[in-house]
Amino acid sequence: DDTITIGYVHLDLDKVREQGLIDLNWGPQSEHAQFLAEHINTNGGINGRSIEIIPLAFDPVDASSAQSACLQLTEDNEVFAVLGALRGDEVLCYTEQHDTIAVANADMTQERVDRSTAPYVSVNAARERIIESLVDEASAAGLFDGRTVAVLSTDAIEVATDVAIPALNDAGVSVEFESLTQGDGTVGGAGVELAVNVESMRARGVDTVVVVGDATIPVNTFIGDSFFPTLIFTDQGSATAVAGRADLSGFDGVYSYGGTTPSDRFANSQFQENCAAPWNEANPDRATQDPATVEDGEPNHTIGLLIACRSLTVFTMAAEAAGANLNNATYAAALEEVGEFTLPGTNGASLGSGKYDAEDELRLNVYNPDAADDESDFVEYTG
Repeated sequence: DDTITIGYVHLDLDKVREQGLIDLNWGPQSEHAQFLAEHINTNGGINGRSIEIIPLAFDPVDASSAQSACLQLTEDNEVFAVLGALRGDEVLCYTEQHDTIAVANADMTQERVDRSTAPYVSVNAARERIIESLVDEASAAGLFDGRTVAVLSTDAIEVATDVAIPALNDAGVSVEFESLTQGDGTVGGAGVELAVNVESMRARGVDTVVVVGDATIPVNTFIGDSFFPTLIFTDQGSATAVAGRADLSGFDGVYSYGGTTPSDRFANSQFQENCAAPWNEANPDRATQDPATVEDGEPNHTIGLLIACRSLTVFTMAAEAAGANLNNATYAAALEEVGEFTLPGTNGASLGSGKYDAEDELRLNVYNPDAADDESDFVEYTG
C-alpha cells in the first residue's frame, strides 16, 4: 500500500578490474540508486508510495551471476520492477520468465520486446534503430565508399546477422567477411577465435570493420595483432569506455553511433538539476564532474548517477501516470500514452504505442586522437 520495491542491478566493476579486462570505476552504483530513490521519496514518492531499492551487483563475465541476481530479486524479494544493467537476453529472465517490469539501460531488440510478457522499456534507443540509423548516416557520409567491409560481433551475433548485415546490404554495401565469434563462451576463447579471423580479414583486404556490440575484445585483439582498419562501433557506450583505456590513434578511423557523449550528458540542464545537484549537495567531497576530466582510477560518479537517474526517471514517470492502482497492466497502458518527455542527459526522448526505447537524440561521432585529457574522446562527426 505504501511501498514500491524495485531491484537495481549493475555491473560489479571491482571484479572486472580484478580480472584485468578493463579499468572502469563508476563509483558506488548501489548508493547512487538508493540516494536518488530517497530524493524521489522526500519529494512525495510515486503517488504517495515510497520507492525501496534492492541493489545487486553481478559479474558480467560470469553468465550465472546475472541469472542468480534475477532469481534473488524476482523469487526471493518479489520486486515489482527491475532497473539498470540488463544486458542482452538477461532481461528475459525478468520480463518473460517472471512477469516482472524491466527498465533497461540499453540492449533492447524487437525480439526481446515480443517475448516479454511484462512491460519492457529501454532508456536508450533500441539496437535496431541505432544500427539502421548508423548505416543510413554513415552511407550518406561516404564512409563505405570504395571500402572492403566486414561485420564483427562477439556478443550480439543475432543482431549482427538479423539487423546489421541486412541494413548494410539494403544500403548497397557488400559485406566481404562475417566475423561472428563465440569461442568457448569465455573472453579468452572469443579473443582466440577472433585472432584467427583477423588473418582472414587481412587476406580479403578488409579495411573497414563494423563492430556490433562489445568493443573491448575486438580492439584488444586488433591492437595485439597490429591490424588497424577503420572501425565503426554500434555500441557507443562500449566504444567510449574502450577509448578511455586504449590508444585508438593507430586505426585508420574510428566512429561510433548513439546518443550524446558522456560530457554532453553531464552538461545537460536536466541532469544537472534532477540528478547531479541533489547528489553534490549531500556529497560535496564526491561531487560529479565532466567524465572527460576524471583521473584514471578515480570514481566517475557522473556515469553511475546517469545510469540510475535515467532509469528511475522513466520508471517513475510511467508509474505515476498509471495511478493508484499500479500493476503490470496499468503500467503498460501508461507507457502507451507517454509521448515526448524530458530525459536527463538528452534533449529528445519519447515513448508510446510500439515504441519502448526512449532516447531520440542520436548522432554519428568520430574519435578525436588529439583530445586533451579534459576533452571527450569522441566528437560529433560533421564531415
